[in-house]
Amino acid sequence: MILSPFPRPPLPALARHLAALVTAVMLTLPAAAQSRGPVLHAEILPGWQTPDGRRMAALRLDLPAGWHTYWRNPGEAGIAPRLDWSGSQNVASVTPIWPRPSVIEQNGYVSYGYHDQLILPLEVTPQDPSRPVALTGDLALGLCHETCVPADLTVSGALRGAGGPDARIEAALATRADPAVSAGLTRATCRVEPATRGVELTLRATLPHQGAGERLIVELPGSGLRVTDLRSWREGGDIVARARLRAPGGGPVSFQRGALAYTVLSEARMISAEGCTAN
Repeated sequence: MILSPFPRPPLPALARHLAALVTAVMLTLPAAAQSRGPVLHAEILPGWQTPDGRRMAALRLDLPAGWHTYWRNPGEAGIAPRLDWSGSQNVASVTPIWPRPSVIEQNGYVSYGYHDQLILPLEVTPQDPSRPVALTGDLALGLCHETCVPADLTVSGALRGAGGPDARIEAALATRADPAVSAGLTRATCRVEPATRGVELTLRATLPHQGAGERLIVELPGSGLRVTDLRSWREGGDIVARARLRAPGGGPVSFQRGALAYTVLSEARMISAEGCTAN
């Protein structure tokens, strides 16, 4: 199992931070841990085989104290993670199951991510469940403290046999998003209005209060549209979000309401849903 750092050329102001970080990056096998004071540790947790032949594994990423990395949606600032598993063998698909992130407020911006450690469960579907899996991931991540630096990592591991329970993976799975209907969502409507440099989207979801720190996060996965200026608030039985949608290059904005994805994040739980009707 090898970890290879390939940092992108840093901005001049970040050069010394990036150099200090990536020169200390290393990966070790759990069975043969050889730590020489690394500031980052990454590995594949092999997990267990499920009754349907798939594998529940995980990526473990340890960061230096005080550092954080980002959720699939980094929020207003940060670097969205990119996970490429195409170099794997005997793998039909790899689906990350993101645990509930923390809300990170820094320099006036709101982001979503993980402090100090990320255990990211991976649902691996083998091409042939009877054969071992060689899982290899090329990862592009944002690592942040007082400044942010991009880092490219390669992590690999073998998944053999039935495996066994792993409390770390189970704990991460326990914080994944639940379906919003199970939390009492009864309807979701969205209104789209023309705005300067894009359109303004207002999403209104009828949903019981989900706890302290509740906020509504809007995404349009795969559309190429940018979601900016996101704000959310509670109006009685509704949670409301308003955001600006922008197309690359300032082009026209177009999307299907059924493709709209949204997440309600609170300190207690995370729920998710897709689609809205016209308001």
